[in-house]
Amino acid sequence: MKKEIQDKAKHLINKTRVMTLAVSNKDIPWSSPVYFVFHNNTFCFFSNENSRHIKYAQGKKNISASIFQDSDNMEQIFGFQMSGKLEQILKPNLYLNIVKKYVAKFNFLKQIFGSQIVDNRQFFLEKFKSHLYGFYPDQILLSDNSNTSDKNLPDKSIDLTSLF
Repeated sequence: MKKEIQDKAKHLINKTRVMTLAVSNKDIPWSSPVYFVFHNNTFCFFSNENSRHIKYAQGKKNISASIFQDSDNMEQIFGFQMSGKLEQILKPNLYLNIVKKYVAKFNFLKQIFGSQIVDNRQFFLEKFKSHLYGFYPDQILLSDNSNTSDKNLPDKSIDLTSLF
């Protein structure tokens, strides 16, 4: 992958705040925007276990997700379309590392709630009734409208490990 595309992809993952999850159950589709942080090839986010996107994703079903940079110019549309699985993150050390990264990305949380957001492992559950989940992509298409010959890059799929 070209360095320019790698740099754009890294910037997208690190600066984009919202990922859209798409799920379905019994032919009923649903999409949900979630704040995310990227950690070890996983898109991590907090959500209520009773939310539709979590309930519909249960049972190791394939779901889809996308992240795109916002733009007023069609040629600047750039992002990922992905499919994969959703799982709750339970390992204490992994959970803490992700929470620290999440709070660093969304620093308004620490400004509002103070250090308890990191110190209290139950904070998100107690305050927002939310658990930590990971979206584990198994297929990723990189869409780049600046590439006028093909809106999806020629190899169409990418490996995120090559970016970090």
